[in-house]
Amino acid sequence: MMGAGDRKKKTVETRSGKDKDGTVAKKGEGKGGAGKGAAARVEGPKVRFGLRMKFSLAIITLVSVVIAIMTLYFIRTESALLKSEIIKFAEREIEHLTNTAQESISAKDELALIAAVRNVQKITSIRYVFIFDPNGRIIQNFDPEKNGSEMEDDEITRKAREYAETERPLMLDFPDPVERGGIIYDFSRPVLHTLFKNRIATVRMGFSDRIIRDQIAEVTMNIMVIAVFFLAVAILGSFILASVTIKPIKKLSEGAAIISTGDLEHKIDINRSDELGLLANDFNIMTEKLKKAKDKEIESRIMEEQLELAKEIQEGLNPMGFYEKRGIQIKGFTKAAKGVGGDYFDYIDISDTRVGALISDVSGKGVPASLVMVMIRTVFTNSVKTNKRVDCATIVRSINDALSADFAVDKFATLFFMIYNRETGELSFSNAGHGPLFCYRASLGRCTATNLEGMPIGITEDVEYLHAKVRLDPGDIVVLYTDGVSEMRNEKREEYGSPRLQQLIINSHQLNAQEIVERIIDDVSTFQGAAPPHDDMTMLVMKRVS
Repeated sequence: MMGAGDRKKKTVETRSGKDKDGTVAKKGEGKGGAGKGAAARVEGPKVRFGLRMKFSLAIITLVSVVIAIMTLYFIRTESALLKSEIIKFAEREIEHLTNTAQESISAKDELALIAAVRNVQKITSIRYVFIFDPNGRIIQNFDPEKNGSEMEDDEITRKAREYAETERPLMLDFPDPVERGGIIYDFSRPVLHTLFKNRIATVRMGFSDRIIRDQIAEVTMNIMVIAVFFLAVAILGSFILASVTIKPIKKLSEGAAIISTGDLEHKIDINRSDELGLLANDFNIMTEKLKKAKDKEIESRIMEEQLELAKEIQEGLNPMGFYEKRGIQIKGFTKAAKGVGGDYFDYIDISDTRVGALISDVSGKGVPASLVMVMIRTVFTNSVKTNKRVDCATIVRSINDALSADFAVDKFATLFFMIYNRETGELSFSNAGHGPLFCYRASLGRCTATNLEGMPIGITEDVEYLHAKVRLDPGDIVVLYTDGVSEMRNEKREEYGSPRLQQLIINSHQLNAQEIVERIIDDVSTFQGAAPPHDDMTMLVMKRVS
C-alpha cells in the first residue's frame, strides 16, 4: 500500500504540473505547446459542406421554388384564359353557322350554306364541321365527297343528335386522334325550322387545343428565360451574401480553435451590433468564466485529493478486522455519505475478561462532523487505556465532560458504549441519546429492545449517565446502528425501517457476526437502489457463540 509520505509526494508533483519525463510545463502551455495545439487543429476533421455552401444552396432553392410556383401559376392562368376565349369563339362560330344553316335549309338555299362552311374551314383551329339531318345524313362538311353519306354512329354523334338545347351549344372533349397529347373540343347545336320550329338538322364543330398548347409553350419559354436570369442573379447574390454573413462566423470558429488549445486569454474581436456581435461578446464572457472555473477546478481537485486522503485516514481509525476471541464475535462497518463523516465505531479489549464496544453518531456530515468524531475517538481510547477497571457510565461521562466545552452550539453526538464480561456473561452498557439496545434472543427466537435514557454528549457538562446490565446467552446477538441504516430511503422516498432490520437479523441468526454485517449491507444497498444516501451509515454487531 502507498504510504502517507508517498501520497503527499505524488500530490505535490501533480500540482506542480510535472510530466512523466520529469519536465515542468509552463503556465498557459499544454504539454506539446501552442504549436502542437495548432497542428492538432489542422489535422482535425475537415469542413466538407460549409455554411457558405449551405447558405447559398438555401437561397438558390428558395428562389427556384418561387420561380417554379410562379411558372405553374402563370401557365394555369394562361391555359384557363385561352380555353375560355376559344370556347367563347367556338360558341360564336357555331351560333353563326347554326343561324346560316337554319335560313339556308328552311329556304333550301344550299349555296349560302356552302359559302358559310368554306369560311369556317379557313379557321385553322377548327378541325371539322358536320351539318347532318335528323336521319344522320351529312348535308355539308369540309369534304364535299362525304355530303349525302351517313354520319358515324359514335357516342358523340348520338349525344349531339339527342341534344335539344338551343340557347347554348353542347360541349364535349376527347383525345385528338391526329396530334399526340392534343384535345378536341366538340360543339353541337340543333337547327330548327324558321316557321315550324321542328328539328331539321344538327351542327357539329370540332376545335383543336393546338392554339392553347402553342400559347402555353410560348409563355413557358418566356418564363424560363426570366427564371434563368433571376436564378443566375440569385446564385451570384447568394455567394456574396453568404461570404459577408459567414465572415464573422469564421472569426468565431478561429477564436474557438485558439481557445481550445488552452488560451483562455484570447478575445474574439467582432464589432457588430447584430446577433453575431452579441454571440462574440457572450463567447468572450464565457472564456472569462471558464478561466475562473478552471482555477476553481484546480482548487477543487486539490480539495478532493485532501478529502480522499482524510477519508483513508478516517477509515483507518475504525477497526475493520473481524474480532473473534473466546466465545465473542464483533464486526463493524461504516460508510460516509460525503467522503468523510461523523459516524464512529470501535471495539477494544479492556482486560483478559472484558471487551468494550462503542458506536457514535455526530450531528451533521462532512469535515466538521469528522473532526468531532476524531475528538471522540481520542478521548475514548485514552480513557480506556488509562483505567482498565472503568465502567460504562464513567467512560461516557468522561467523553462528555472533555468535549462539551469544545463543541459548537449546533453540534452534538449520540453515543452507545457497552462492555461484555466473559466470566459472568453480562453485558453492561450506557446510552447517550443513541437509542435502544436491540438484541436477538436465541432462546426466544425474536428481537428485544432495552431502553435506557441518556443525554447526547457535547451539550452540557456534569451529566450523570445511567448504567444497566443484561445477560447474553450463547447465540444471542447485539446490533447497534446509526440512523443512516434505519432511515435509508429508496427512489420512492420509503424508509428502510427498524422492523425490516430486525426481521433480517432473525433470519440471519445462524450466521457469524461478519456474515450478518455483510447481509445487512447487501439488503440496505438493494433497498436503496439509485437513491443517494442522506446520512452516514454505521453498524456494529456482537454475537456470543460460546
